[in-house]
Amino acid sequence: MTTVLPVRDRGVTLLELVAVLSIFALVAVMGLQSLSGMMRARDRLGAADDRAAALLRGLTLLRSDLKSAADLPFWPPDAIDPDPAFVDQSAGEGWFALSTFGRPVLPEAQLAGQTRVIWRLDRERGRLLRQVWPVLRPASDLALAPATMMFDAIAGFRVRAYAGSEEGWVSEWGVPDGVQRPALPKAIEVMIESDTYGPLRIVVAYP
Repeated sequence: MTTVLPVRDRGVTLLELVAVLSIFALVAVMGLQSLSGMMRARDRLGAADDRAAALLRGLTLLRSDLKSAADLPFWPPDAIDPDPAFVDQSAGEGWFALSTFGRPVLPEAQLAGQTRVIWRLDRERGRLLRQVWPVLRPASDLALAPATMMFDAIAGFRVRAYAGSEEGWVSEWGVPDGVQRPALPKAIEVMIESDTYGPLRIVVAYP
């Protein structure tokens, strides 16, 4: 008669333990890489959303400025003669300015609802800045508000004015050139060349 001896539980060998730990480590690394990728994707999407929101705010404000343009001269501090209601110096000096009327004003702000808005291209830094005189007859340069950056990564900036069917689109509106024109054109076109979004075009027509 053959006697069967019981098999002892020999436990886990060192090699098996190392293999199990390696598998767990591999799973942990893969999970960490996946989580890191998800976090980076979330950050990229969040940054893209912020840029898109800033772009929308800038375009909305620019359109609002153009739609509020008014046939009102602007008197710089200590000036003898006023500046025209709309001046386009975008081609040479990289800015344009226009008088506005009818913008919402808080009662406690004590403003007249008439402002002078300046949009200026900072060519060195590729930024488009906005600056405002709160009144059309400021007493001193201290009334000019600090410039606010509205767009960055800007490669170019151009403004044109539509003078009518005879002249068509012209530049440097409001700059003396011997041609008699009204204070405001029939339409204003602003073209912004964005490194991120490409060409951005806004056109506002006037009665």
